[in-house]
Amino acid sequence: MSRIESAVVSASARSAHLDADWYLSRYPEVAKFGLSAEEHYSKVGAFIGYDPGPNFNTREYLRANPDVALAGLNPLAHFEENGTAKSSETNAASTIDMPEGFLGRIDIVVPVYNALDDVKVCLASLSHAPSDYQLRVIVVNDGSEPETTAWLRSAVNDLSHERVSFTLIEHEQNMGYTVTVNDGLRASTAPYIVTLNSDTIVTPHWVDGLVRCMHSSHEIGICGPLSNAANWQSVPDLYDESGKFAINALPKGMTAADMAQLVLASSRRDYPRTRFVNGFCFMIRREVINSIGYMDEKAFPTGYGEENDFCIRAQDAGYALAYADDTYVFHAKSKSFGHERRIALSKAGREALNSKHGKARMAALTSEIKDTRDMDAVRGRIKKSLGLEIQGAALSLLTSQKILFILPGKGGGGGAHSVVQEAIAARRLGIEVNIAVMEEHCANFCKLYSDVPGVSQIFVGYTPASLVKTASAYDVVVATIYKSVQLLKAIVDDCPWILPAYYVQDYEPLFFDEGSEDWQAARESYTLVPNAVLFAKTDWIREQVRINHGVEVQKVLPSIDHDVYKPTLSQRASSSIRITAMIRPKTPRRGALRTMQLLQRLSQEYSDKISISVFGCDPDDSAYLELPRDFKFRNAGVLQRPAVAQLLQQTDIFIDLSDYQAFGRTAAEAMACGALSVVPRAGGAEEYAIDEVNASVVDTKNPDACFEAIKSLLDNPDKVQEMRLAGLATVSAYSPRRAAISELLVLVRPLAKLREVHASPKRQPAPLNVPVPRNNYLVYLKWSLRAARTRRLLLFPVAKWRRKYSRLARELSAEINSIQQREKLAREYFKSR
Repeated sequence: MSRIESAVVSASARSAHLDADWYLSRYPEVAKFGLSAEEHYSKVGAFIGYDPGPNFNTREYLRANPDVALAGLNPLAHFEENGTAKSSETNAASTIDMPEGFLGRIDIVVPVYNALDDVKVCLASLSHAPSDYQLRVIVVNDGSEPETTAWLRSAVNDLSHERVSFTLIEHEQNMGYTVTVNDGLRASTAPYIVTLNSDTIVTPHWVDGLVRCMHSSHEIGICGPLSNAANWQSVPDLYDESGKFAINALPKGMTAADMAQLVLASSRRDYPRTRFVNGFCFMIRREVINSIGYMDEKAFPTGYGEENDFCIRAQDAGYALAYADDTYVFHAKSKSFGHERRIALSKAGREALNSKHGKARMAALTSEIKDTRDMDAVRGRIKKSLGLEIQGAALSLLTSQKILFILPGKGGGGGAHSVVQEAIAARRLGIEVNIAVMEEHCANFCKLYSDVPGVSQIFVGYTPASLVKTASAYDVVVATIYKSVQLLKAIVDDCPWILPAYYVQDYEPLFFDEGSEDWQAARESYTLVPNAVLFAKTDWIREQVRINHGVEVQKVLPSIDHDVYKPTLSQRASSSIRITAMIRPKTPRRGALRTMQLLQRLSQEYSDKISISVFGCDPDDSAYLELPRDFKFRNAGVLQRPAVAQLLQQTDIFIDLSDYQAFGRTAAEAMACGALSVVPRAGGAEEYAIDEVNASVVDTKNPDACFEAIKSLLDNPDKVQEMRLAGLATVSAYSPRRAAISELLVLVRPLAKLREVHASPKRQPAPLNVPVPRNNYLVYLKWSLRAARTRRLLLFPVAKWRRKYSRLARELSAEINSIQQREKLAREYFKSR
């Protein structure tokens, strides 16, 4: 260490503002460097925004003293040497400017109405989470049931200790959320107050992080933490697969405290400004309440919209709002209200906000908060820390392994489509994936997917006698229906190095009469192969297997081939509303009879105002001929994928009146083509379908209700158009690539564990005299690189375009180098065999 460095470290160590114990507790990763708190702050912490103690804000000091920042000086050392003498000249912000009368106490208001299990966890976390501040928790019991009331009266004494005290306010009857919160706020006297939902779990130093955010700027009057489920503040994902706000589960093996530590370590303490802060955890500066008053009990009695109104009023009074991007609080999202009740309350809250502040202003504020670039950067850093980004290293094991799916049927169904398109996507990721089909069905599969390049290389024919030998060359074998699980068992019994997996695409015991041979085989399939990895794309399937068999099923993403199923811009030939339904009379659960009866009724009601098409069975099918057909419609017959997509592109409303759907692939594909889908309430269609938002969700066993639901759509074409667009947005997230990656991630850990016991089978190398085919993808990349470099030179004077093509050239070069390196390693491998 140089003499200058030693002097800086000594100056920092002498400062009353450097608290070594606080620093090491706040930034535990410092211990990994083997440095003392003084050394780390002087060499590293001061230059990445770490605070030396609770009473000195490094970032604020550098903002106030830009000359110190430009010179690269240690802010704490500079303050100790110059702060007092030069404060008038440099406008130094020496220490955090505490509000007048601030004694280090913060009040936490927790409104409670039943939900005792959540309340117990929340209050225990408040009692146990360490903090550098004195906390007073004001619990307001809003007329809860006797059990909850009795527990609260006891808990306020049991949970209190030197650093955290609990006090209880009770309502004799339920007064509503906003009144309850206001009663807590009126009881508060601290300079900072937090309103906290009772379904949260706070983390170590959570309140310290909120105060730190407040102290980062005197303008900030309200702030809130990041969370797993807090709308715009959610991390690591903002939206789920359906396009709704995500409710992020904690990563496997991590607690809320672990996640909070990761968020802190990932943060740059940018404290992004916002227009609204989610009310689940809502810190308010005392001056804000003194300026604008309390929550509006009259306009927002149930607590939907009250915090948004408070945020708007605070901004009108000149205060800023911010997210504490270094702080994390877990939100369990307890269901105090049912889904329909929640929708109604949310709608009432929106209407009250529009009435109070005007639709135009609310639309403008909403538009601003949808600009998520700052928070996307925060989420990106957290995802990187979590390792959620798909890294080559994470899949390196699978790139050397071979995967085989077993499809014993003839193909053409939704389940087979899923397997094929996701296998194709995995192959494009560089994974060697094949699909085993019966030899007599191989030609039919190639015909069904003739639009796929190189389709003949995907399918592998087998006979019952040859399957085990065929599968023995693979590392992972995946069953896809209950019959293939029996085949899978025979394979792994003979080949213990193979990882068994089961892609559960439906709850198949529902297909058969209870007690039948097939029913029994379907039930046994979920437990037939020990240590098999089960995965499914809907929570409904997972729940059926868990409840009925006690087996855990992993969640993967659904997929839609958007190269095939996409909207068309072609002009409409007529003004009639086009209705399409799939009819499969040989599959009773698909409800062919009720579907044709409904179509007949619609035809009688609307006549030429609608046009009806059906597909899925031959016009001369005997079961089809027994269905009602005395109305105007067209039967397009049995269609392959491109023809199905073409028909759906010409559809306004697609109807599926199945008993239930495990997922409802055709309805989702119809949405991808721009149609509005009518789907059964029973089953897993709720994975993507939201009633009256992007789809119509109906009780298919109630024909009158189905008719009225579709009638309401036909009578409101503007609503149909709005829902069609919402549906298109929802399913746009379902890509085969994402689905394939989700499946690979489910398989990679169990496979790595199996490889610790059983090595991969020996591979027979390809004969060396076989010419290596030309890598057309590599040729394309090289051509693209030349084109990018040429454009970069041509557009050099325009900085924006120069940077764009320079970046593209770097990315292409990296991809080319990666492919060439893999090919080189492959050649060396085969030479060494």
